[in-house]
Amino acid sequence: MSHAAPPRTRPLGELVGRRLVPGAALALSISAIQLLFMFCLSYPPLHAQPRDVPLGVVGPEAAVRQIGTTLAATGEDAFDVTRYSDADAARGAIEDRAVYGAIVVGSSGATVLVASAANASVATMLRSEAAALSPAGSVPVEDVVPASEDDHNGSGFLATVLPLTLLSLALGVGVALLEKRRLRTAGWIAMAAMTTGTFASWIAHAMGTFTGSYWGTLCVVIMLVLGIAITSAGLTHCGRAGRAFDLCFALLLLCVGIPGAGAIVPSVFLVEPWRALGPLLPPGAAVDALRGINFFDGAATAGSLWVLIAWVAVGLTLILLSQVGSRQEGLRSVSSGPSVLHAPEV
Repeated sequence: MSHAAPPRTRPLGELVGRRLVPGAALALSISAIQLLFMFCLSYPPLHAQPRDVPLGVVGPEAAVRQIGTTLAATGEDAFDVTRYSDADAARGAIEDRAVYGAIVVGSSGATVLVASAANASVATMLRSEAAALSPAGSVPVEDVVPASEDDHNGSGFLATVLPLTLLSLALGVGVALLEKRRLRTAGWIAMAAMTTGTFASWIAHAMGTFTGSYWGTLCVVIMLVLGIAITSAGLTHCGRAGRAFDLCFALLLLCVGIPGAGAIVPSVFLVEPWRALGPLLPPGAAVDALRGINFFDGAATAGSLWVLIAWVAVGLTLILLSQVGSRQEGLRSVSSGPSVLHAPEV
């Protein structure tokens, strides 16, 4: 009579370790990412300072020298000064986004030209700098390109770009994990991007955040969502290595892209690496393009639009490469399968 062997009991420590270690590792990893995101979001504002802020000046030689001396007190590299022939030329430069503002010195005194739509913080700083030139301590201010009446501080840029960036990352990963067919993944993401762009642009215009072209805003939002989501999905489809790179991509957007977008701190106030890398990532490119399209008639937005297009192209390339890799893997598995033996003909 045979007896069944008693089931093998595993040590309590092994069971506890197998259950606790993965959960603890995941919890600690997420905590580390949260702390890193918090640090990267708070460090640039705390260390923000003007550096090479484009500024125009108009006036006689002696007045221009006095302006230069006054501006030098702010910082040796705080301003990048360009001299213009008259006030109209300075206004044109502001409207073309060549400078953030200008100080005009005439026979009746100094006048400061600002563009609060370019950035409210820079406009406030220019008012303070110009006030130092007047014995009375105040100068007339002309807002050449005013910000939206419903969003004087431009906080709507962050309110638009931040949720779209975070949820676009989730969109790419989620669709890629649920839909294994690469081309369908791209199709679903494109549909989601168009839907999001349509309603997000309408909401932003209805709330008064943006006052320019609705269709221009729509295109920028679609490219922002599509560029982030399709890149994230393409990396997710590239196996374990791709998912590791997708995590790095998400960290890059969270820790560099959002703080360096110019929505929290003006881009000319940012320290490195946020100043250099911010405009090259989708959030920064989207903020710059939205600002130019809605307040400056599309001036100086070509570079930002090309950045968004490039990210869409990167994502589509990753989708196609993962599709090719999947087909080659399928062919290899078929060719390495068991061969069929045929009976010899008699």
